[in-house]
Amino acid sequence: MKNFLLTLVVLLAVGASSYGIFYAMNDLPAVRRAAHEGDAMAWLRAEFQLDDAQFAAIQKLHDDYGTVCSGHCAAIMAAKRRHAPAAEVAVLEQFCTRSMMKHFRRVAALMPPGQGARYLAIVLPRVTAYDHTGAPNVQVRP
Repeated sequence: MKNFLLTLVVLLAVGASSYGIFYAMNDLPAVRRAAHEGDAMAWLRAEFQLDDAQFAAIQKLHDDYGTVCSGHCAAIMAAKRRHAPAAEVAVLEQFCTRSMMKHFRRVAALMPPGQGARYLAIVLPRVTAYDHTGAPNVQVRP
């Protein structure tokens, strides 16, 4: 029993040390932390290996789209607050979804070709399942 406990403690220490070394030497956890903390742009830059010019262009596109997106959200929320017919809310939500998909395709066009396709494979399914209750979620899951 004494050897079992000693072996268990040694294994736990080796495992914890190995994890700590891997974590410290790998920048992926930093990318995941950024995504978990809501920094979608930091995630985007690291995940899709964007150079400075690509990132600047995408950042501008993102900033410009922010006002468009806010307008869509405001219209949807106003319609829901005034208890608009479901068909009217659905039209507003469909318009919002199409607008987001167009925006994401513009973003993908600014990325390296393989990365743009991978980006669309990640974000487009989230947009089609979007429930219009807040910004679409791009967080990386652990």
